[in-house]
Amino acid sequence: MKATKMLAAATLVGLMVPLAACSGNGEETSDKASPTLADKTTRTLASVIAGQSELSQVSDAMAEAGLAGVFDGPGSYTVLVPENSAFEALGKTGKTLTDAAHRPELVAVLRDHILPGALTTAAIETAIAENNGSVEMRTMGGNTVTFTQEDGKIVVTGADGSRATLDGQAIAASNGVAMPISGLLKKAAPPATAQQ
Repeated sequence: MKATKMLAAATLVGLMVPLAACSGNGEETSDKASPTLADKTTRTLASVIAGQSELSQVSDAMAEAGLAGVFDGPGSYTVLVPENSAFEALGKTGKTLTDAAHRPELVAVLRDHILPGALTTAAIETAIAENNGSVEMRTMGGNTVTFTQEDGKIVVTGADGSRATLDGQAIAASNGVAMPISGLLKKAAPPATAQQ
């Protein structure tokens, strides 16, 4: 029953995205619209993430992990993008995680920030309300993230209990949506684990 509700919510969210993206021929958009929405048909996720200075750490990490090419392709994804402060909060682990020697750990962390399909904040809020306060989705890493709402903010909890809030305006791209978040959704392994 829970899986059916989760699938129904994901389907609902997926169906709502095209409707939200269709704003006519340059007609007015909501005052919450990102200025990058005009670029939606031409800029890919890799491009819009690289173009945001507060997301430069994850852009560099995606390039190092070989994932930037995926986000230049035709698929449809929602990327929960940790802001630079999330990597900085990891200290030495955050710096080491982006080294070439730690590519497997980096890829594992980033895959748990990627969801299939393009989601909107409004659709996530609706799904939370319709599903008794929480919605689970499976990540490309094979784990789940849970969306809830606390004090007017959407909170995302990773499978290992790591939590972050949606922070800032979602950025639409030709192949999905980038949603800035305040932290990482998977605990990064300490640097010493890769020294073998």
